[in-house]
Amino acid sequence: MAKRQIGLVREPDTGERRQEWGTVGENELRIDRDTADAIVDALSVDHAGSFNLFYLLRKHYWTAEGAEFHDVADFLEDAYKRVRDINDHLAVRIVELGGIPPNTPPTIQDYAEVHLEAEDLYDLRTSLEGDLDGYATLVASVRDHVGLAEELGDAGTAERLRDHLEVLEDDAHAIEQFLEDDTLVREGTRE
Repeated sequence: MAKRQIGLVREPDTGERRQEWGTVGENELRIDRDTADAIVDALSVDHAGSFNLFYLLRKHYWTAEGAEFHDVADFLEDAYKRVRDINDHLAVRIVELGGIPPNTPPTIQDYAEVHLEAEDLYDLRTSLEGDLDGYATLVASVRDHVGLAEELGDAGTAERLRDHLEVLEDDAHAIEQFLEDDTLVREGTRE
């Protein structure tokens, strides 16, 4: 029987472990291990943050209501899919660099700078403000990590992060535009 760890995380009783969590192995990118280790640590923060942002956006897609429901829900659906793609691309790059991306809820939360929202339901404006805060946090982190990748000589990672940064900034701007609209109020509060 498999040994239980935290919640649903388990370690198999059989099978060969190919790599221990928290280590960085060789990579085919010809990036030295110390450099790869630093970049993997940075990308792990972005990966975990994008994971949490994905969940925020998806929750708000599920629960959006009010006067702007359809426009906002359509945007949130597209946005959470874009963030999910960014999350996947970051995980793939971590593996290409010889690392293992954070992949269990406890580890993701240890690395994430983007915070999850309480499980309660909030009005659409409050939800979008939280989403915008999540985007701001992730954008600042990714921007810092573009600089780190450039400084360490990993142009490939820097270029990928720049592409992700553009998508994140565009989506954040769209949320800002929704928030500028006074129609994002609860229907019962209109005069």
